[in-house]
Amino acid sequence: MRPVSAEEVEIGKPLPWSVYDRGGKLLFAQGMVVAGEAHRAIVLERGMVVPESASSGGQMAPSMEELLGTPASATGEGAGDPDEAEGDDDAEPAAEAQPAPEPPAEPLPPVFATLQRMRVELERLHTAIAECRGEDLALQVLDMAIRLRALVARDADAALAAMQLEVAEDDGHSARLLHAAALCQVMVQALEWDEDESLSLLAAALTFDVALAPMSAALNRQESALTPDQRAIVDAHAQLGVELLQVAGVDDPVWLEAIANHHERLDGSGYPRGLQGNEICRGARLLAIVDIYSAMVRPRAWREAVHARHALRSLFLERGRLVDETLATRLVREIGVFPPGTPVQLANGEVGVVWRRGSNATHPVVARLVNANGTLAAIATRRDTSLEGFAITGAVPPQKYQLLVAGAGRLWE
Repeated sequence: MRPVSAEEVEIGKPLPWSVYDRGGKLLFAQGMVVAGEAHRAIVLERGMVVPESASSGGQMAPSMEELLGTPASATGEGAGDPDEAEGDDDAEPAAEAQPAPEPPAEPLPPVFATLQRMRVELERLHTAIAECRGEDLALQVLDMAIRLRALVARDADAALAAMQLEVAEDDGHSARLLHAAALCQVMVQALEWDEDESLSLLAAALTFDVALAPMSAALNRQESALTPDQRAIVDAHAQLGVELLQVAGVDDPVWLEAIANHHERLDGSGYPRGLQGNEICRGARLLAIVDIYSAMVRPRAWREAVHARHALRSLFLERGRLVDETLATRLVREIGVFPPGTPVQLANGEVGVVWRRGSNATHPVVARLVNANGTLAAIATRRDTSLEGFAITGAVPPQKYQLLVAGAGRLWE
């Protein structure tokens, strides 16, 4: 294998080959579009490709057969002596050589399961950044942002469900930021924001509370008021996060400014600087919304989790005063009043989990998990909640059907 060279990677163009790291791990699949300069930097920094060969026609896009070994029929090995065959008048005419069938493409790993693993990866990355140890930390965050963007593009419903189904169990840190990042990507994708800016904001969403990583679990279990020392850290965590990321090698102004100002509010009531209106960049406005939502839907020691529809309603009511009106309205439209992964009760008495967003924010498609008589459903039949008989009558507390909901990930495989 050899390193990728700069002239081989064009922004806005698909990769003509799969890119691996130095240990042979697949980083980017052939055909993935290089979205921006940050994406290109990761390919050049860490990327390795299989070198040109005669079997690949001089192209740097070897097939899987070439990576695994060329079939003997393609090289002539074992074909016999051509001189012996030439004088044999009785020999049957040689059959026309047929190309070896291509093996089926290896299926991509499920979005749902991949995000579950990324949660652990992000937790380790937060720890490394908070402790100022490790190499290429900024590139690792960007690498994760690129992978998350690809997962959301492939199946946004599965990505949202993977995070929504965990809200009753996680400690509110790495999973919450991964949830916020998935929401961020859904938004920038729908709004068609610039690719480079979008990637910077996705990286910011993965790291905006990194300064709170060492104390987040304790804070979420704490029922008493914050101590003066805790309050000082919480009040300063946005700027502390910027400084930690700068030490980690981040110099992207879009990324850093979004984190620095994600607790500012339009009416000037936010912190740390009390910025107002257009003084707050749109990246920080977006982070503010996904931060608020992802925090509200998670339980804390001092309160129950807020149902998604109530959290969205709260954001909607604050639009134009605390949070950006356009972004708050768009979030409701994009993820729906009942986002994928939300356990719900139906008008006919069945209980299910939201499987896909619908064309209407209030009428998603639900997978039935519990029959109307309370027995487990053998088949997760899809219910169109726009029909009166299957209308959603309310959200169900995840803990009520915890074991059932915990295994719901199979719906998105």
